[in-house]
Amino acid sequence: MLYPKKEEKSLSAELFQNPTNEYRGAPFWAWNQALSPEVLVKHIDYFKEMGIGGFHMHCRTGLDTPYLGDEYKACVRACVDKAKKDGMYAYLYDEDRWPSGAAGGKVTKDVEYRSRYLVFTPFSNEERKREEERFDSSSKAAVQGNGTLLARYDITLENGCLKEYRRLADGEQGENIWFLYEEIARESPWYNNETYVDTLNPKAIERFIEETHEQYLGCVGEEFGKTVPSIFTDEPQIKGSMVLPDGESEADVTLSFTDDLPETFEKAYGADLLEVLPELLWELPEGRASVHRYHYHDHLSERFVSAYCDTIADWCNAHHIAMTGHYMSEPTLYSQTLRLGEAMRCYRRQQLPGVDILCSDPEYSTVKQAVSVARQNGREGVLSELYGVTHWDFDFKGHKLQGDWQAALGVTIRCHHLAFMSMEGEAKRDWPASINYQSPWWEKYPYIENYFARVNTALTRGKARVRTAVVHPIESYWLSYGPQAQTKLIREQLDDNFRSLIEWMLFGLVDFDFLSEALLPEQCPEGRFTAETDKEGAALLVGKMAYGTVLVPGMRTIRSTTLERLEALADAGGRVIFLGKVPALVDAVVSDRAAKLAERSVVLPFQQYELMEALEEERELDIRKENGDRTDNLFYQLREDNGCRWLFVCHVGRKNNRLDQPEVLQVRIRGSVQVTCYHAMDGSVQALEAEYLDGWTQLQVTLFSQDSFLWRLTEKQGDGAAEPEKKQENSIADPPGKQDGTMVSSGDSYPVKTGSLRPFYGLVAGNGAASGKQETITTVIREPETVMPAEPNVLLLDRAAWRLDEGAWQPEEDILRLDNSIRSILGYPHRQDAYTQPWRIREAPEKNQVSLRVEIWSEMDTGELKLAMERPEKAVIRWNGTLCDAKTDGWYVDSFIHTVPVPGLVKGKNELLLSIPFGRKTNLENMYLLGDFGVRLQGTRAVVTEKEKKLYFGDITRQGLAFYGGNITYAMHFTLEREQETILRVPHFAAPVLEARVDGRSVGLIALAPHTLRAGKLSAGRHLLEICAFGNRFNTFGTLHNCNEEYKWYGPDSYRTRGSEWSEAWCVRPAGILSRVEILEGRPD
Repeated sequence: MLYPKKEEKSLSAELFQNPTNEYRGAPFWAWNQALSPEVLVKHIDYFKEMGIGGFHMHCRTGLDTPYLGDEYKACVRACVDKAKKDGMYAYLYDEDRWPSGAAGGKVTKDVEYRSRYLVFTPFSNEERKREEERFDSSSKAAVQGNGTLLARYDITLENGCLKEYRRLADGEQGENIWFLYEEIARESPWYNNETYVDTLNPKAIERFIEETHEQYLGCVGEEFGKTVPSIFTDEPQIKGSMVLPDGESEADVTLSFTDDLPETFEKAYGADLLEVLPELLWELPEGRASVHRYHYHDHLSERFVSAYCDTIADWCNAHHIAMTGHYMSEPTLYSQTLRLGEAMRCYRRQQLPGVDILCSDPEYSTVKQAVSVARQNGREGVLSELYGVTHWDFDFKGHKLQGDWQAALGVTIRCHHLAFMSMEGEAKRDWPASINYQSPWWEKYPYIENYFARVNTALTRGKARVRTAVVHPIESYWLSYGPQAQTKLIREQLDDNFRSLIEWMLFGLVDFDFLSEALLPEQCPEGRFTAETDKEGAALLVGKMAYGTVLVPGMRTIRSTTLERLEALADAGGRVIFLGKVPALVDAVVSDRAAKLAERSVVLPFQQYELMEALEEERELDIRKENGDRTDNLFYQLREDNGCRWLFVCHVGRKNNRLDQPEVLQVRIRGSVQVTCYHAMDGSVQALEAEYLDGWTQLQVTLFSQDSFLWRLTEKQGDGAAEPEKKQENSIADPPGKQDGTMVSSGDSYPVKTGSLRPFYGLVAGNGAASGKQETITTVIREPETVMPAEPNVLLLDRAAWRLDEGAWQPEEDILRLDNSIRSILGYPHRQDAYTQPWRIREAPEKNQVSLRVEIWSEMDTGELKLAMERPEKAVIRWNGTLCDAKTDGWYVDSFIHTVPVPGLVKGKNELLLSIPFGRKTNLENMYLLGDFGVRLQGTRAVVTEKEKKLYFGDITRQGLAFYGGNITYAMHFTLEREQETILRVPHFAAPVLEARVDGRSVGLIALAPHTLRAGKLSAGRHLLEICAFGNRFNTFGTLHNCNEEYKWYGPDSYRTRGSEWSEAWCVRPAGILSRVEILEGRPD
């Protein structure tokens, strides 16, 4: 059991205030270089300091220890032992990089287990021109022209539709011949010069388990289900079936396939797949649906799920470890059809369903699908790989908002993407940032981690209260998966409707679950379709959930098994709502059965207003603004737990302006309930005032743009004040002593206030900062007295002239680009997103010599400096002609970027000359000059200057700190005329988080709107205020030459853009406190 404490009768004060590690996040820990148990164990201590509860041991780009070899497994063993000792959790990961299934190429050395696909083409192999190879980390099929001929067809088209077709016998000719080939995937460096696995072949997946899961079983199997709760599978997928550009085009199309697919297809549907295959590609005349196309996509999904997902989940179940992880391309109907067939089916046996949310994309559908199956199947939680590809400057606001909306939808385990073990070589560009010690704010991360852990202590208890279900429309999309010109608009409309429906309901505060038509017969078996549930009427029983209302959202086809259950629900008095067109097909065949059900159901146009009006009777929560509008940026979750309910409400989208302006909201909860607020930011608890009107409980709250709240709801008894609950020993309802604000006191009852509501009730995340009506500005500090960087300043050295061996010097070029230029000359693969792991390259002699010449311009002479670089011991370093000792004396940012003392700069031009032995595994990387100086950017040149005599509020990149990424402390004084409750406000800053100290004492962090912090009661007189703005590493290690502001996939290739996406100048981003600091007088609580 993942959360055994949820079985306790009530949530204890101690657990809420100090959550244990099962409630805490567990990041992807990038094992990305030669592994060392000593280094790994040290990193676990970092995680512990950050408030993190565990870690996923995740092989990433740069791994240089043989994958799953003895040395590797010894490191796993050391980490599991360390986690067990510290009460943490060591989560496994099942692949060398991703997608899962090939075991770093070990499985697919055997051709039998390699991914394969069909090529349907008007060109025979003999007449085909070979395509230029291009590798990446996806498993896309690429036509090679060397496949095995399976069939030929004579195709007759009319207006782009398939009028007639027939399979030709050997030697038979036709008018319009198309060829069907089977090809095996070609080798790729991403799979260590092997291929992806055939995920439709159960024997291949059994081999994958032998190479991976069985190895971990032998290594740490005795800790399965204990210190080692789960094993993560990452982005498994099918190859993806393409569509024709239009019905008249002559283009290659690839289709997902495995060798015995025709055999199992015929067994399932009684049709020969190869005979009917043209129907997968072309539309039929008169808009007729192809049942064979429908069956093909259904069968693909079933083959993938049974071969890959079920095989691994069953092994995990037998060995007492949870299968977790996520699948490729879950969010849209299109992406699912392409890569999975159907996402929800994948989770049917998975013990801990998972998702990933990258680039801060709002993939509400992805989370909803996984959480729906988890709820229905009674799973304890859902994992999310989140924060990925957000870059170095992703701040604490982003961490909270992204985690909040996912918690509201049902995510319980945050798997932070990514914590670097090392930043050596390509690893530093592996989809940053690093949520580890390399980020300057790492020691302040408990601020975030404690918050989510506290939220989890409540949201893992009981079960979600959801009364509405939506039939998932994926199968209707399959029917329209035809030529782009003919089907694009209908497919886009289906996806738009899918997205709109989700957003209407979630932002409209009516929670729901999806129903998978493929899973429904097992979840809702014969004989127990419906039941009367308490006082709420008839409901469709789906696993552990019960739904009184089911929506059918504008579908072309619906399964007969689904209709059977909806008919039973309608017969029992439940509600069926058809939104948009009523399905004209049943099991992809024309039928009026759905129409007959619609006659005794609710039928609505596909419109937001109509839908939300129809769902008003399902509503349990309503939140409105002062002007009466319903909120449009909040999500919620409501859970039932041993006679009480938990309500969590949070913001979703990010607001960047007017962060000091709160929303005053009216919260209405169906029923008469007593409300207790659980402050997840600090662990305190507070009884709230409420009014009761027309069967609703009403409260007025004030929220800022990153706020959330967690409330415990208990039934109010009688017409007056709420009756006290029976006291539970150590219950959170009875915390010891006085807390901040209007708190629950020690005793046997709730001292809930009666009378009129306060005009505002502050629920600001943090230390209870006041709203604008409760504060008075007493002092404005427009400039600091001193500004102190915590690290030496840095000059980025990312360009050099170069030569190979004794060849001619080449012009100055970006170091990452010249590295690949040298590789081209020597015949080595380029360093890029897809390249072979170092551990697979056994011999890589450094037979060549690369010389780099870096020009450094300075406006002054300096003292001794430090040069930060990787593997300086291999380089010969000359500084202005003087040979330097390459002995290291420390490290910069990452323990694998070492520092070497170098002489000072002279005024004018300086020359750094390096000679570096070069081989296939050599990394030519940027360098960093560290010292006490300034840096001024002059177009495409960075010049060393005198250090600014005084720094001010404002962007530090314009004050001589262009590439600086560390922390910076602003010191200032202020004077109070009298003793007062003091609030600090920093309206504008570009930093992940701020920490304030008053008179040498830390008073807390500022990260979230409204950028205020209670400093407590301060005496009259002069006070010292120090504010540390924590840095980020974007301006040192970011995509500084990528000038595409819309670029979001910040992986290795994003550092090597070209054309209009490349800038010779550095695209640094603002940093620091950007304007004034305000001192305010607050009202006592």
